[in-house]
Amino acid sequence: MNICVWFHTTDAPTGGGNQFLRALSLELIKRGHKVSCVPQNDTEIVLLNGFNLGSGILMRPGKVAQLRQVNRVSRWARFVHPNFWLLLRRNGPALVHRVDGVPKYARGYVTKADWVQSAVNRLCDYTIFQSTYSMNVFASVALAPTHCEVIFNGVDPAIFHPPVFSGKSSHVLRLVSSSWSNNPRKGFDILAELSTIDGIELNFIGRWPSKINSANVKIIGPRNSTEIADILRTMNVMVHAGRNEACSNSILEALACGLPILYRDSGGNREIAGEYGWALTGDYVTDIKRVKSEYLDVQKKVKADNDRFLIHHVTKDYERAFEKALFIRGQLQL
Repeated sequence: MNICVWFHTTDAPTGGGNQFLRALSLELIKRGHKVSCVPQNDTEIVLLNGFNLGSGILMRPGKVAQLRQVNRVSRWARFVHPNFWLLLRRNGPALVHRVDGVPKYARGYVTKADWVQSAVNRLCDYTIFQSTYSMNVFASVALAPTHCEVIFNGVDPAIFHPPVFSGKSSHVLRLVSSSWSNNPRKGFDILAELSTIDGIELNFIGRWPSKINSANVKIIGPRNSTEIADILRTMNVMVHAGRNEACSNSILEALACGLPILYRDSGGNREIAGEYGWALTGDYVTDIKRVKSEYLDVQKKVKADNDRFLIHHVTKDYERAFEKALFIRGQLQL
């Protein structure tokens, strides 16, 4: 297939969508597909990501509508209402939309991203939700596409994999958390409280908000994927305290590196990590005691199921979704 993953990825530290789409693009190429980051004249499938075309680059529904109908994208199309293009005969590629979480629930406030993601989705042939939670919460805001399915994310095993050799055992339980976003809904207050418990060391990769006391958290700062993976392989447990997230890439990165997850039971977290960790209860001292007592058994399961977290497993599902979208697109021409 000739596929456009319409997203400008970067090697620099940024959000999980960037990391996932980089891994997906590379795996699609390995599997013999032609992949571009902008639509070409011979593009058959365009994969759209949430509400953006790259880090900080908001998608324009007018451009998506023009591509859908006339198979090209003009700079001035952003100023044209999408409905104008829908008056024309369709001559563009099949459109698949990988939606993110509902922005207002993940961020805690409404932004233009909420409108953009919904407007773009109504132009697409097929929708991929990142979790059942994501699908259900979109339905609650009247976005329930006819043709859709749930496909979790996956990570590149060349970067995210368990350590070749186990490190020396220590009486200190090494916890790690990571987030590019410094929105308070990422659970920084929980991380700070956990860091005060005796017998643990809590490390944070990313941008810590200046208004929240970091207590005993060791702040490492932003790192790229390779550096994050190297750090994860020196840790024991990933803590993910984010609220209302669809499918956290940081959870999957940690699982692929062999780390069990201590997670907030919110959003899609339990769907991804429920078999491979522990839900936070609010009694964090007891939570840590449970982690220590059950750690070896849970870690063994994480390592045994390693393939479930990897990009090649997910790419097969995306290929099938692309084929369904091409069929639906063909039916619309009949």
